[in-house]
Amino acid sequence: MFCLKSSKRKPRPGAILAAVLIGLLVVMLVGAELTRAIVLHHRQMRVSESRQQSFWLAESAVQRAARALDKSPDYEGETWRVPAEVLGAGSPGVAIIQVEPASDSETGRLIRVQAYYPDETSHRILHERELLVNLPSPGGSP
Repeated sequence: MFCLKSSKRKPRPGAILAAVLIGLLVVMLVGAELTRAIVLHHRQMRVSESRQQSFWLAESAVQRAARALDKSPDYEGETWRVPAEVLGAGSPGVAIIQVEPASDSETGRLIRVQAYYPDETSHRILHERELLVNLPSPGGSP
């Protein structure tokens, strides 16, 4: 009589282990990509926040200079340091205000502002603003 060999194969534990390892590798790659995306999004949000703070700091500095010119036409500017507590943020900001006579007007003043936020880091954002204001004529009506 002929002996038929059984075609049943024994399960190979190495194949199961390889499948599990490949599955873990895929999960780790997806996790790493999600982590990278979260970190990138967080950095973009910080840059966006710094841009907004810098913009509003520049706007406030222009208004500050305009008020100072109303009080004293001799105002030439200042370096305005704004503490973090005033900004409601984690870092202080600084605005450099320069006021000079306008070239096309005797009573006009050109306000130039450079606002930096945050002030103390190398990743600070610069926002620049200029505004031309006319002062009342001396001895005349506004």
